[in-house]
Amino acid sequence: MAGVSFMTRNIKLVLEYDGAPFFGFQKQPGKPTVQQALEHALSRFFNQPMKISAASGRTDTGVHAENQVVNFRTPSDRDPGSIRKGLNAHLPPHIVVKSVEEVSPDFHSRYDAKSKIYEYRVWNAPFRSPLLNARVFHVPFHLNLPEIRKAARRLVGRHDFSSFTSGSALSGGPGKKKGGRVRTVKKISIQKKGDLLILQVEADGFLYHMVRNIVGTLLEVGRGKRRPEEMAKILRAKSRRFSGSTAPAKGLTLRQVIY
Repeated sequence: MAGVSFMTRNIKLVLEYDGAPFFGFQKQPGKPTVQQALEHALSRFFNQPMKISAASGRTDTGVHAENQVVNFRTPSDRDPGSIRKGLNAHLPPHIVVKSVEEVSPDFHSRYDAKSKIYEYRVWNAPFRSPLLNARVFHVPFHLNLPEIRKAARRLVGRHDFSSFTSGSALSGGPGKKKGGRVRTVKKISIQKKGDLLILQVEADGFLYHMVRNIVGTLLEVGRGKRRPEEMAKILRAKSRRFSGSTAPAKGLTLRQVIY
């Protein structure tokens, strides 16, 4: 058949998407998801039913991504440029393929990831921002940044993050065993740019709602409702009822996957 070889190729995609219209990344019956839209575009472009092999992680409902990594297999010899152009022609406006490359046959976008960086944005002003509202969490109260940074430092390292996950669902990390809740947080950075507070968390894997629960807890520290020293007690408790509220999904973005 023209345009097709007998050797299956492993293709890596980097995606950017606005998570607001979707019920997360992972495909769900009867609901719009990023995976469903991507596989539909793949199937139309290659003119046959297509599924992805893996994704670096499963972002939740309403969560955005700047560099989500996905891989799929195909015998087609279409070049990366034409694949990117073709997929973008079939994808909805809230999703775009930023790059396409052929990778080694054993590359796995989830299990080969060494760490991921999530960013959470808080609009810390007395009034909301109509231009940024869809991508930030508005907190109109004064926040004590030195106290927030002290609390954040106590979460860096290898810990059981059971107190910062919602329910029993887990999110992937490299080589994680099912049911394991120990993760290594490599870095938490907190920057203030005008009224915009930017929190970035890098870890070798994340639990369900982990970043949003961390942010909610740190914001309570910033408001004086908790002390930074409580972080150790919260970690030891291994119970969700000891940590703070869950920050809204719209402020969270998957920024980078590191291989």
